[in-house]
Amino acid sequence: MSALSACTPASSPKRIDLVLIGARGRVGSAFRARLAERSEILRAGLGIDLRLRAAYDRRGLAESEHGLDPIGVDALLAPRSAGDLDRLWARVGSAAHTVAVDCTASDEVAADYPALLGRGIAIAAANKHAGARPWAFYSTLQERARRTPWHYETTVGAAIPVLGPLRDLRLRGERVLGIRGLLSGSLSYLLSRLHEGAAFSEAVIEARDLGYTEPDPLEDLGGQDVARKLLILGREAGFPLEPKQIAVEPLTTASAIHGDALQKALRAEDAHWRERITAAKARGERLVVVARVGPAGGRVGVASLPLDDVLASARPRENVLEIRTDLQQQPPLTLRGPGAGAEVTAAGVFSDVLAAAQRLSL
Repeated sequence: MSALSACTPASSPKRIDLVLIGARGRVGSAFRARLAERSEILRAGLGIDLRLRAAYDRRGLAESEHGLDPIGVDALLAPRSAGDLDRLWARVGSAAHTVAVDCTASDEVAADYPALLGRGIAIAAANKHAGARPWAFYSTLQERARRTPWHYETTVGAAIPVLGPLRDLRLRGERVLGIRGLLSGSLSYLLSRLHEGAAFSEAVIEARDLGYTEPDPLEDLGGQDVARKLLILGREAGFPLEPKQIAVEPLTTASAIHGDALQKALRAEDAHWRERITAAKARGERLVVVARVGPAGGRVGVASLPLDDVLASARPRENVLEIRTDLQQQPPLTLRGPGAGAEVTAAGVFSDVLAAAQRLSL
């Protein structure tokens, strides 16, 4: 018998209001579909009534005290107006149990986290920016998260449980010595396609169109997305690192361009990547974007690894993580699984929402 079927709520379901940020994005849309699918099951099985109190993005906002239909949100979003978010948060902040669900990659949204937690609004986020801001900001969030939930498991590894196991290691007394990993499912997919013979420019656009990269693929190619993940990992491992302590080797020289200009710039680098792939194959090796972090800092960059290396053997879109502790060095603790895609990420965010909801229901 499953945990849900075995659970018999002793009282009426506890209502949890959700405010979805990034409602029409790939992850936000996948989250809405999952919410529509799972709401009734959770209401009956866990006694948790998840209501979509509001949803918004840069262009529109919708809200209802009774709850929005997750599937029909697109048609309900009305044009934004000045000050609408301040008024929205003031209204929902008066409720006892509210979770902000951040499915964006917006630093502007992340900047509001301290204020949201200060209002007693819990946060479940796929947004990496909050956890990768300067240490003082991060410390403030962790302090406020002691009182109001802030869950961000999907910021590293999408739906793969990574941060939770890392915290558990430290709680039981293990000292983390260092972490090495393949932290970008999108770049894993990209380099796999290059080894299969695809041109660099074609593989990037393909990964973007499949939803594997950030909305702006330069976030992935510049290494900044992986750097944020690595910084979050390092901090969870107990290393009080600042963003500047993560060195990054970008995969492209292009920056701040879009559309046709981006494709043209990427095509100019096709020959360079073809040469690198050919050289790696000649050595019997494979190119991988390796991320490493330890007490002194971290680095993200392309490395040529032997084919029997666990990182070189990863499948397209797969994330692999090796955690070395004082008790687990040879072999290290290894975690792996799919690390890219809107559906996978939305599933992880949904788990974070449930974790926050259950804590709010206590």
